[in-house]
Amino acid sequence: MMIYHNAKFATANEHNDVVEQLWVEDGIITYVGKALDIPAHAETVDLQGAVVTPGLIDIHAHVGTWAEVTEDINDANEYSEPFTPLMHALDSVDIRHFSFQHAIEGGVTTVQTGPGSANVIGGIWSILKTAGPTLESRVLIERSGLKGALGENPKNVFGNQYKRKPMTRMAIAQILRDGFQRAKQLDAEQQNIHIDNNLELRPFIEVLRGVMPLRLHCHRADDIMTAIRIAKEFDVELHLEHCTEGHLIVDAVKASGFNATVGPYMLTPSKYETRHSTPAIAKIFQDKQIPFAIMTDHPFVPIQYLKYCASEAIRYGLDEETALKSITLHAAKLVQLQHRIGSLEKGKDADFVVWSHPIFETEAKVLQTYVSGIKYYEAEYVR
Repeated sequence: MMIYHNAKFATANEHNDVVEQLWVEDGIITYVGKALDIPAHAETVDLQGAVVTPGLIDIHAHVGTWAEVTEDINDANEYSEPFTPLMHALDSVDIRHFSFQHAIEGGVTTVQTGPGSANVIGGIWSILKTAGPTLESRVLIERSGLKGALGENPKNVFGNQYKRKPMTRMAIAQILRDGFQRAKQLDAEQQNIHIDNNLELRPFIEVLRGVMPLRLHCHRADDIMTAIRIAKEFDVELHLEHCTEGHLIVDAVKASGFNATVGPYMLTPSKYETRHSTPAIAKIFQDKQIPFAIMTDHPFVPIQYLKYCASEAIRYGLDEETALKSITLHAAKLVQLQHRIGSLEKGKDADFVVWSHPIFETEAKVLQTYVSGIKYYEAEYVR
């Protein structure tokens, strides 16, 4: 058993408790609370007055799949056609990629990663721990959502560049609907055959059955409404990815009942449809009680800057408690992993970060990062 003490443990639980000790055994938190007498058999770690938070969670990133130095290693977009539902993140992720190390250095212990947004239907996302000896050991959810994209990306890649469908937003919507319509036409036995044999319509059937959500990249307000409209047509769970102009139609987003992952807003507009991107969206969604998490969309904002994305939202009015939870507990809830990660609570995975200062202070830097109770990072420089 390991006991960590002499620190402020910001649990990020429902009560935002700040406690004095954290006990860990076999990668699981066994106690977190006020200081207790230390059992004789326990090992102790004196954190010398540091601040500890849960491991950070980015539920929209492309860690381990996207080109960052050379295009040769970009395995995030299968550009050969706009409809590739059987592409799977786990077949592209390189756990040796340096982006995982950057995640650990930034205190990020869990990511949802996978296909990009070049295709109308890009493939399946997965949720992984950012450290661990094998890909299998890192997997939290192997099939966490069917990724699709609306708007400029598929139009530019296929319409403008390849001179083929989709050239318009109409065609994008038609391609998206086509998958669900074909899946719905199958009877139960035919659907099971698709699932058992990993055939083309398997992901659509899984979404229709509620096994996993549809995750649609949508920036512009009309694309957000198209995403909502199609999800309602087929009665499926939708997660709005980016939702960049969501603040312009906030009542409609609220009325939809769907969740959103907002960002990345800490970069210049990369395309016309992101020109209204603003960190203020987090506060606006908070006021409307729309569940949201904050993303980096790594590598568009480097994964190690996730906490700075939340900090920027604070500058636009978001309170610190919600900012922290948008990259911990609330993010975990949006991917239905709050029973394992997202806060420092008994029974959860021992994923935590030791900071030199409170996380949102300018001086705060990561001193240590733990995943499943194992220390995977320690800063070279002492406070």
